[in-house]
Amino acid sequence: MFKVAQLARTAAARGTRSYSSGMFTNAGYEASKEHARGAVETWKKISLFVALPSVAIFTYVATKDELAHIHHLEHDPPKFVAYPYLHVRKRKFPYGDGEHTPFWNPLTNPDPEE
Repeated sequence: MFKVAQLARTAAARGTRSYSSGMFTNAGYEASKEHARGAVETWKKISLFVALPSVAIFTYVATKDELAHIHHLEHDPPKFVAYPYLHVRKRKFPYGDGEHTPFWNPLTNPDPEE
């Protein structure tokens, strides 16, 4: 403990930190800047040539599959099975027609009246 306090006083007197690794010298600072430039260029290339094409490819695949699913639902809608626990309404919803939630979708959610 005493040794740490003595080192701190010595470093304060010199105006430098004894545990720095040369980063705060001019040469260390320039080396750090050069390393940062290289890292920025690397990540810029990764973003442009790997990330963006990957996002574009996966967007195309997901959109194609989802459009096929929507097309299937339009021609063969799901059948409604009237289970006793479904469509229980103690009172009407305070919006719309009172029978459907805000998330109700006529394409994917079958309606018991139909």
